[in-house]
Amino acid sequence: MVVPAEKEPQSARGYFELFQLEPCFDLDVEVLGQRFRTLQREFHPDRYAGRPASEQRVAAQLSADINAAFDALRDPVRRAGYLLERQGLDLTKLERTPVAGDFLIQQMQLRERLEDADPVRRDAFSELQREIGLLLDTEFSRFRRAMADNQHTEAGIAWVHLLYLEKLRLELARKEAT
Repeated sequence: MVVPAEKEPQSARGYFELFQLEPCFDLDVEVLGQRFRTLQREFHPDRYAGRPASEQRVAAQLSADINAAFDALRDPVRRAGYLLERQGLDLTKLERTPVAGDFLIQQMQLRERLEDADPVRRDAFSELQREIGLLLDTEFSRFRRAMADNQHTEAGIAWVHLLYLEKLRLELARKEAT
């Protein structure tokens, strides 16, 4: 059994290294899924049931690390945050940084529209979904450009905007489902 070295930010190894992927925002999620399944088969705690307790604990921890890494890397917003962490940025501090007034006004307007949306009128939900999708795409592009240019502060601002927009998108999906 191969046991990774000491802990790095959130796992026994860096998440990308655990899956043998180049650290980048645009990764092939299908390849990620394949590597996840391979690692889980290899290190699933059930495979170590008859082994010494120390090996069972290591397998359980490694399995947990694999799950955490997969969850972080398959979600683009979490993957963006993880990449920022790898660059030494404090995500908690970033989240507490005030956002631009025009962005906040835009968010308030979108939230008002969401609150006012009539569940019977599906076109209102579709329009909001489209707008939020476009805003997410814009912020993902902004994040990519900033990371490519090593503008980590700018990438951090884009990530914070992504958090707001993703939360709004999830709220819209919940309201639409009711």
